[in-house]
Amino acid sequence: MKKIWKYIVGFFSFIGGILTLVLLSSNKNKKVKEIKKNIKNNEKKTKVIDKQIDASKETDEYLKRALENKKKHLEKLENNKKTKPKKKTVSKARSKLKNIGKGK
Repeated sequence: MKKIWKYIVGFFSFIGGILTLVLLSSNKNKKVKEIKKNIKNNEKKTKVIDKQIDASKETDEYLKRALENKKKHLEKLENNKKTKPKKKTVSKARSKLKNIGKGK
């Protein structure tokens, strides 16, 4: 009878151990699934952010090129504006003022 009780207790403890392993592993599987789901969501978010970063880099490059072109254009305009003023003598200025006064 003692041997039978040992086997019965061992059998029930074996079944109990298996059940606890199954229950614990199911909880772990749920946690693993949640973590995997979070990882996928984060990967999607990082892809969106990477696209935004790439777009901003492209606009930055475009703006830099545009600024460089505008600076070059401004330099060309400034170089073209540099003209030497005409030197007027006193007699030419006097004659011009007389002509203006006469209405010519």
